[in-house]
Amino acid sequence: MNASKQVGIITVIALAIFIALRNLPDTHCALLHSDHQPVMQNGVEFCGVNEEANFYRPKALNYPFELKVEMPDVKAGKSGKLWVLGAHQHPVLDHEVAISHMQKLHLHLRQITGREGYVHLHPQPQEDGSWTFVLPPDFQANNPGGNFLAYVDFVSALSNRSVLAEAEASMPGVGVTTPLVSPPRLKIIESSLSHQRAGEVALCRVKLSGVNEESLKLKPLMGTLGHAVVFSRLTDEAHRGYAHLHPSLEGGEYDAQPTLWFRLRLPPAGDYQFWVHVNDGTDQYLKFDFTVKP
Repeated sequence: MNASKQVGIITVIALAIFIALRNLPDTHCALLHSDHQPVMQNGVEFCGVNEEANFYRPKALNYPFELKVEMPDVKAGKSGKLWVLGAHQHPVLDHEVAISHMQKLHLHLRQITGREGYVHLHPQPQEDGSWTFVLPPDFQANNPGGNFLAYVDFVSALSNRSVLAEAEASMPGVGVTTPLVSPPRLKIIESSLSHQRAGEVALCRVKLSGVNEESLKLKPLMGTLGHAVVFSRLTDEAHRGYAHLHPSLEGGEYDAQPTLWFRLRLPPAGDYQFWVHVNDGTDQYLKFDFTVKP
């Protein structure tokens, strides 16, 4: 076998291995994404075990991507739709997004008028370059509509680095009164931060129980026992942004009343909301407020 054939065979084998590895699920961002960062310098990746998260304003990071969001119109029977636009307004397509925490695109919707709320969704790619999403029934029920802040994070298949984008959107009310499909079954019985000093890493502790303080068992949610986001309680332009957190393994996660721990580099001084997203059979969203001091 001549040298050129050997080089060709080795190249084909190497390419096949590379493609196979790139398509492996990456539940803890430790295989191919261990080096991806939301910012190019001093950044922190968004998923992993026992790693801290930072509070970011995506627009301030100057990513070359633009997010456009159309909220669902329940009365018209229309689902939600979004576009992530790159260079020359080219929409980011399915094959251009890698898997991160078992999903491709993570959408965080925060309702700031009409009522207060938050939901974590995973839009699905369409052939025209858009990504569609549907609100959970409980979130949609009796929703008066209002203004939303939308944040997306995903991993670029080209660079293996996280991309963040944000947008504003509004949604009309449902127009009819519909009952909640299922009332809340869980509650936070204890919450605390190891300290409240801005700019330093704090360990955030959240203890959960059933609504009547009965025991519960958390189920895996995108490769972990829960997710969380942090928002400023203020919604003006200067205070927008978010942190997307995953639990650390500190103990108590499998107790009858489980405890989840999150590491967060505390944002600037002010008042914040901490939303916990867990699954005990269905998705549940719980919130507590905290204050960061100078």
